[in-house]
Amino acid sequence: MYQLKKMKPMLIVALTVFMAMMSACSGNNGGNAPVTQAPASEAPTATVAPSDEPNLPAPDLGGREIRISHWWDATPVGDSEADELARERIKKVEEKYNVKIKYLNTEYWSTSEKLSSSVMANDPFADIVRLPDGFIWGLMNGGFLTPLEDYLNNTRIAQDVIDSMRFGGEHVFGLEGWFNANDSGMYYNKRIFKEAGLKDPQQLMDEENWNWTTMLDAAKKLTVDNNGDGKIDQYGLAGAHYTFSEQLIASNGGLIYDEASKKVAFDSPTAMEALNFEYELYNTHKVIKANEGNDWEDPAKYFAEGKIAMYPGGLWEIEGRLTDKMKDEWGYVYFPKSPNALSFTDPLGQTAAYVIPKGVKDAEAIVKIWEELQDFDNWQPNRQLWLENVLPDEASIANAMNEAGKVQRVFGGRFGGLGVKDQLDAVTGKFVKGEITPSTGIAQVIGPAQAAADKVLRGEVEEKKE
Repeated sequence: MYQLKKMKPMLIVALTVFMAMMSACSGNNGGNAPVTQAPASEAPTATVAPSDEPNLPAPDLGGREIRISHWWDATPVGDSEADELARERIKKVEEKYNVKIKYLNTEYWSTSEKLSSSVMANDPFADIVRLPDGFIWGLMNGGFLTPLEDYLNNTRIAQDVIDSMRFGGEHVFGLEGWFNANDSGMYYNKRIFKEAGLKDPQQLMDEENWNWTTMLDAAKKLTVDNNGDGKIDQYGLAGAHYTFSEQLIASNGGLIYDEASKKVAFDSPTAMEALNFEYELYNTHKVIKANEGNDWEDPAKYFAEGKIAMYPGGLWEIEGRLTDKMKDEWGYVYFPKSPNALSFTDPLGQTAAYVIPKGVKDAEAIVKIWEELQDFDNWQPNRQLWLENVLPDEASIANAMNEAGKVQRVFGGRFGGLGVKDQLDAVTGKFVKGEITPSTGIAQVIGPAQAAADKVLRGEVEEKKE
């Protein structure tokens, strides 16, 4: 399975419930990036409409306990306004359906096994389960989840979000409230650009000239020996090879995996062009600072220390990796598009979802209960408030909110949990050292990647732990 590492949640106390909602989708983490409780979700491309369901009496569930599982404690116990509103929604649901809401804190890696074993014992451990990305495919295809499309006729969930929960198949197996349009992009150091007399990424973006070419040009000019000792001490870029591959392929209009055809796609012409560019960044242009033992932790550390000019990363990283650690002024822009691309993109490589295990009673009522616990009306204002707390300036906030509508989400290409990215990462990991070319490496792993995906899609669940 697609390996992910855990990371402690980093939440703003005043926005506890919003950050829990943001954990609803994982971000665009690379193959070895941590799972966190706060990757942002993705904004609906269709307008969320109020439910037109008639005011029929709600079913009386007889005082039943409705158990909702996350891999963190989602109980709203704080004194913030968001927590107070969440408690009000819980109270209304409990009275309306005659139930008691209970939140379970299930260990991340144990969630899949706990769900499957309890379903096989005809005693699902929870009524609603936040299923980590990486486990949905196998449980879905193994018959452990309840199809939900018949229960979504009168819903506030946007249709494109519902369709995304089909995971390329016929049935809807997941529940999600919304998706954010822009969860990951490029951080840049304002001081470094200013001292070099270069236009920074925000200026280039404002001029409609922020692309691979201008990023590379800046990276070359900002990879320098500042102290004259003959060694490069400032680089244009830093990052994990698996992050660059995912972002570059998407920004060139390619996919790593195609959900519709169920085929691995990182050998397509658009993907190969992106991978060749990644290879050149490392080996021809040498503008990416080498990591010193930790591909995940090192790049953010270099950026915070002011040793690199640009760093690709997710918005959910800010609080734990940048807040109170930055030496210089910084900003956030979209990841640059390829010269031939029509728009900026943000890949949705993996996603978590709420599911209802097979065998849960009153599934239709459970769907309605889940929906009525969501804060559909305030998710955008809450996201805006959170961004105002973590981003440094108005331009960065506007970019993160995708106010100009220039970022397009890449749907239909999720690969998390299929073992596909593991194979690609094995190749890009060798790019760093120049040990293999993209064409040779991809030819070696495209077959094993497809075999890994096919195995999971057959329902052969195999958990891979740290």
